[in-house]
Amino acid sequence: MNPTRPATLRAAAVLSAMLAAAPALAAAQASATVWTLSLDGGEKQCRLTLRPEAGSQGASVAMPPGCHRAFPALTGVTTWSEFGDGLHLDDARGDTLLAFDADGNGFRTTSPQGDHLVLTSADGKGRVALDKEAAAVSDKAGAAPATAKGDTAKPVAVAKKAMAASEKPAEVAGRFAVLRDKTRDTGCMVTLDDKARGPGNTLKARLAPACRDQGIVIFDPIGWQMEGGKMVLTARKGHTTTLDLQEDGTWMNDPKKGKALSLKRI
Repeated sequence: MNPTRPATLRAAAVLSAMLAAAPALAAAQASATVWTLSLDGGEKQCRLTLRPEAGSQGASVAMPPGCHRAFPALTGVTTWSEFGDGLHLDDARGDTLLAFDADGNGFRTTSPQGDHLVLTSADGKGRVALDKEAAAVSDKAGAAPATAKGDTAKPVAVAKKAMAASEKPAEVAGRFAVLRDKTRDTGCMVTLDDKARGPGNTLKARLAPACRDQGIVIFDPIGWQMEGGKMVLTARKGHTTTLDLQEDGTWMNDPKKGKALSLKRI
């Protein structure tokens, strides 16, 4: 028996496995987007890779180890999500550590250390790819299998739409607890007023001062309105996020725009 044959067979098996995995690996790398984080007007920079794969906590963020030294605000960042028109960098629990506002094809924020940070796409096309990634994450995480009696998604969607369309501001107004990932209470409360006026054509919304969720504090809802059966919250800086009525009576944002955030009546 040739003593080199087992080793040759093992090497061939390893090579075969590597070749089989290569297309999947290439596809995953191709779908990721690379972003440059920098100080506004400064020289320090860091490359962040935002990947679309849905893990236990969401889409992942990769960065060189030196980024934590250059930008202390990145310490603890493991995932990313979209919130309205902005982008959040979150920790392993899903809590927002940095909340960026949209700025052209990139994003801006001020870190807890007071640094003005700019996040720009390395290829200039990242914003479009980012939206596609967020949709891909949502499709993977939220896809529900058909039941034994068939797919009931359409009847449920029709019922929810009809129920939401009947909601009037006076019936919706009140105090709401803010939840992350459908069930985790952030300790934040939003009051929706159906009489006082907010900015533009909206009604007044007010965030209770005890809120400690950085992303919600930065969004800071100051107005709300009903449009086509949907609740639209207006942030202090003018951008909006839209929430749909759920079967359990909560209002939840579109998962394709970031991690689930919902309002539950108190």
